This record gives sequence, C-alpha cells and structure tokens, in this order.
Amino acid sequence: MKHQFCALLFLALPLLGGARESLPATGPEFLSFDELVTLSDTDQPAQALSEKLDRVLRTPILSNAATLEGAVPHRPLVNGIGPVLRVASWNIERGLNFDLIKLALSDPEGFKQAALERGTISAPTLTKIEQQVTKLRDADIVVLNEVDLGMKQTGYRDVAKDLAHALGMNYVFGVEFVEVDRLDDLALEKVQLEDAALTQELREELKPDPDRYLGLHGSAILSRYPIQNARIFRFPACHDWYKTERAEISKLEKGKRLAANKVFLERIEREVRRGGRMAIIADVSIPDLPGGSATVVNVHLENKCKPECRTKQMDALLSRIKEVENPVILAGDLNTTGMDGTPTSIRREILKRVKNYEFWITQGLKWGTPAALPLAALTPVTYYKNYLDPTATHLPIIGANKEARLFRHVEQFRFVDHKAFDFRGETEHNLHEKSGTLANSNQRARKGFEPTFTVKRDFGGLVGRYKLDWFFVKPYITRPRGEGMSYQFAPHFPMTMRDLNNAVPDGVSDHAPITVDLPL
Repeated sequence: MKHQFCALLFLALPLLGGARESLPATGPEFLSFDELVTLSDTDQPAQALSEKLDRVLRTPILSNAATLEGAVPHRPLVNGIGPVLRVASWNIERGLNFDLIKLALSDPEGFKQAALERGTISAPTLTKIEQQVTKLRDADIVVLNEVDLGMKQTGYRDVAKDLAHALGMNYVFGVEFVEVDRLDDLALEKVQLEDAALTQELREELKPDPDRYLGLHGSAILSRYPIQNARIFRFPACHDWYKTERAEISKLEKGKRLAANKVFLERIEREVRRGGRMAIIADVSIPDLPGGSATVVNVHLENKCKPECRTKQMDALLSRIKEVENPVILAGDLNTTGMDGTPTSIRREILKRVKNYEFWITQGLKWGTPAALPLAALTPVTYYKNYLDPTATHLPIIGANKEARLFRHVEQFRFVDHKAFDFRGETEHNLHEKSGTLANSNQRARKGFEPTFTVKRDFGGLVGRYKLDWFFVKPYITRPRGEGMSYQFAPHFPMTMRDLNNAVPDGVSDHAPITVDLPL
C-alpha cells in the first residue's frame, strides 16, 4: 500500500500547491511595520494598503514540501476497524509553549521527560499521558487554532511552518487577524506606571523588533497527505475587533483617576486587530477513499458575541460547503460557552504579552474569576442542564440553551449529494461506552462532554469548564442518526487529552487536544 500511495503522489505532483523546502510556500506579500502602524491609526487606509490587507486576510499560505520530500501517512491500525485516518484538533494558544506542543505531537518519550522535569506526576496519570501522547503522534491531519506568525510573544516564529517541518507534514495557514494594538503589539504608545523602574521594564518587555514583527495570527491545517485547493472563508462579523476595541480603550483614557496598574490591567484585556473570524477549507488527497479526497474545514467561531451570532456564522459556512461531495471533517474551536465571551485568566492574558508574567502578577494583578459564577448562582437548573453539554435541548423559559440551535442546524444540514454529518452516539464506537448525541465523534463524560477548556479557578469543576472544541464528520451516510448505515470514514473512539495538556503545571495550552479515528 505504501508503494501504491507513493506512486499516486508522483502522478499528483503537478497538481500540488506547495514547493520543495528550498522554495518558499505560496502565499501573500506580508505587511511592513510602517504599514501596520498605518493600519493601527487609520480607520480607512488608502486603497493600495486596503487591498494589500485584504490579500493577506484572504490568501492561504500553502506548502506541500513534506510530500515532495517523501513523507507518507502513519495510517495507524485500530483493533476491529483496521487502518484509520486519525485527526487531531487543538487550540494551541498562539504556540506559546511551542517546544512542548512539538513534543506532544511527535515524541511521546521526549514529552514525558519534559513533563517529569516540570513537576511530580502520579504513576496512573503518567500512564494516561503516555497513552494520549502516543495516540496524538499518529494523527495524520492536525487542525490548529490560535497560531502565530511573526509575533513577539512567540519569538517571531512561523508556528505552523515550524511545526509542519518538525513533524514532516504539509501545511496551510490562514490569517485570522493582523495584530495592530499600539500598546501591546506595536509599542508605539508608552505605558506609564507609578514606579519609574517598573515603567522601563514593561516598555522593554512590550517593544517589538520592527524588522521581524509581522503581526499575524490565525489557524492552520497540517497533513501528511497532500493538500489541494485551499481557500479561506471569512465569517459574517459578530464583533468589530478594530473599532469596538479601540472605543473601549478610548474610554480608559478618560479615567485619569484610575490607578496606573488598573489602566494596564484593563488595557491588556483589549485586542485591537484587523480582520475577523474565518475558516480554512482544504481538499486533502487520500487515495484510500472512493473519490480519492476528503475536505477538511478548520473553524474558529467568535467568542465576543452571543450564541445566536455563532449560529449565524456556522450557517454561513454550511452554505459555503454545501456543494462539497467529498467526505468532510469539520473541526475547531466553536467557542460554545453559552454566553458572550470566553472566560480566561489574567495570568494567561499577561503571558501573551510579556515574558516575566509572574513578576507582574505580584504587582497586584489577581486571578480572574469565572464569568459563569454569577450565572450558576442565579439560574442553577438551566446552568447545570447545559453545563458541559451545549447540545442539550433548548427549553424556553425553564431551560434555555441558546447554543442548541447551532447543533440542530448542523444535524439538519444536507449536502448537495444528500449526505449528512454523523450525530450517532453508540456505546460500541467510543472509548468509554457512553451513548448520546455526537458520542462517536466527541468524548462524553459522566455528565455531558469532556471539557476542552478550563479556567484557572474552576471551583473543583463547579463552574468554568467548557466543551469548546468539536468534530463534525460527514461520512457516507444520509441520516445523522440512521441505524445500519455505513461506518466507512465514520467517527470512532474520540478522545479529549486533558491529562496530556495538564502534564505541566500551567498546562501546555488553555485548550486540550482532541482526536477522532476515521476508518479507511
């Protein structure tokens, strides 16, 4: 089979969009630092700059160098179903912990040793970590959200390219945002604290290198199979990351009575950006499949909006992919919190911007409290009905669940070939014999789903845990819950790798990776 695969790749080389490692990947021309400054200060930039920005936001960066250098898929074997396409999805929090992320995706032994060096791990937990890292390593397609390119906090890395090179994978990267905050990103605005020494240290922490700063943040798909026909779909806007964020900052300028540390705290919680949420759609050449291809859709829905607008974004995406006749893997961070805005911790917000975050915490910046706590106290019945299960039935007044509409629309959706997304949840097709909606593609827990995102203070799981990251798979079925239908390319044995992600004290990311197996 390996020789057949290589032969097919040789025939397909003229169709591939990438190039050898010695040649650059295809993609747009980047913006200069001066152009980024202009985009920070100007609501309506000149036509030439506006068009250049649009090309950056709409042109994927694509490389099939790994295939041209002989990379072949792992095609792991799973008892009872044979070879599978293993797919992983992970919001890697910009790639802040790049070395650990790379080890988690490629080197189980190296990851285990790195985790042991950072703290004590019990024997049972270490066994789980080893199992999860080994499984993650064999993912032949990896969907990544929150990926930096040319950002100070991640060492100006091209995170997608560097991970792809380390893993021997092809990749496509799409720009979600161009980061142009005058204080946090460009350091054009000088922060002023009461203490002169602290002021100088913070200015040095924030100052970027104009020759290396590109300010790009987005999503990526890594694949050991060739990537073809990659395109970017931009969602309807649910939040204006430029005008609204700038307006919030302007309010702070009027608050002269606020302490300087309070101003700093408020400012780092704002992000001035150009762009908005988007999806990457890419066809992946998989010779095992009847049509030879599958379509991978990397999704990142808005967090700073109400659930109704996330449903609007998903509906727009479904309309865009309706004509796809390949099997489809839709994966990514849907931000399904059930509320307006994803809760997080102040520590992580500081870490995104400065290296010595522990020092700044000691200056009086405290841990964030979960935004869900007041909601849990006021509406316990509704809260716990939906907690960890955004697919729970919406019951007006007595048990509202505004996220349920999104899942209902995905389940009801039909492609032009009449195929549907798989919503089956059968005990024999998942790891822990849990039944229920989407249990074959997303790991369920004792109640609801295993959370993929946890705030620092979750009060023992009482609040602050969320299932934000999802898989939806379109195999060869016409009914989402149909009995007796084909299981080829249907989702099996989903796993949420919380032990892996929590193997180090602060977590590898603020999201746990998830995987699913698709029989070939």
